[in-house]
Formats: sequence, C-alpha cells, structure tokens
Amino acid sequence: MNRTLAAISVAALIVSGGLQARGQRPAGTSAQEMLQIDGSKNPELIPEWSAWGFAFRVFATGSRQLPTSIYTVVSAEETAMIMKEADQLQKIDQDCQNRIVKLSTLLGKEKNETLDVKVRELTLECRWATLHARDRVLEGLRPEAVSALAAFVASTKAGTSLSLPKRDLARYLEPQ
Repeated sequence: MNRTLAAISVAALIVSGGLQARGQRPAGTSAQEMLQIDGSKNPELIPEWSAWGFAFRVFATGSRQLPTSIYTVVSAEETAMIMKEADQLQKIDQDCQNRIVKLSTLLGKEKNETLDVKVRELTLECRWATLHARDRVLEGLRPEAVSALAAFVASTKAGTSLSLPKRDLARYLEPQ
C-alpha cells in the first residue's frame, strides 16, 4: 500500500476519531517503526481534537444523555446547547468522512503528493471544526459546568490507546 493510500485510510479514521483503541499497524510498517500511545500513561499525547470529538460523539449517540458528573451541574439551557453542538459536529464529521472517500477516488489520477496535501488540509479543517465546537460550548457555560465538562473530557484520554507510525506523530497531534 503506498503512503498516500495509507494516509487517506488513516485520515478517515482520525477524522472520525476511529483510532480509539485500534492497534493495527499499516502494511509495510515494522513494529520498530510504530509508536504505541496509551492515554492512561501519556494523556498529553491524546490531542484535544480527539478527546473532544470522542466526548461529542458520546453525547450525540447512544442514550443521548450527559454523564452524571456533567448533568448534575448544567442547566437545561446548557444541556441543550451542548447537545446541539454535539449533533452539529456529528453532521460535520459525516461530511468529512464523505469528503475523504471522494479523495480516495483520485488515487492514480492525481500525484500522491497532491493528494497528501488535500488529505492534510481536510483533516485539519475537520479537527478545527471540533475545536471550534469545544470553544463555543465552553464560552456558553458557567464556570462550574466548564470544570465538570473539561474533567470528563480529560478522563476520556485515559481510555484511549492507539498505534501509529512514529513518522506520523506530529501530524496526528495537529493542529495543537
């Protein structure tokens, strides 16, 4: 598998947060070239876009309820605002996934370097969307709600583990 195809495949996972708890390594990558990230040991290696994206997915799917640690300190209006942002971000994530799939159809038609640039730009755009949703939510909450939400998001980092090629760490951590 060439690096651009691998980048498109990994981008689709990363945009959606799909690297949560994945341990597979890309074809042609030796174990020595891989980096194992365990969020319980190194939470600083779990980017904010990943942790917040995961939290928003938790809120928007399943029972569609906030965790008790947050629910007990937010007002009904704050809950509605959090859920609205979570729902909107799910739509954005789906659009990002669709756009990544469209990029994959260009394999063999455009230079790998050109596709790599497009994948990186799209990935960053989608990650920024998550960070902007985070910022809007935090700006609309009272301080005690901000603290509860931030603590929940930070706690999700401990449950995140993944493997990625060492050469891709800086890119994975972008944009912050």
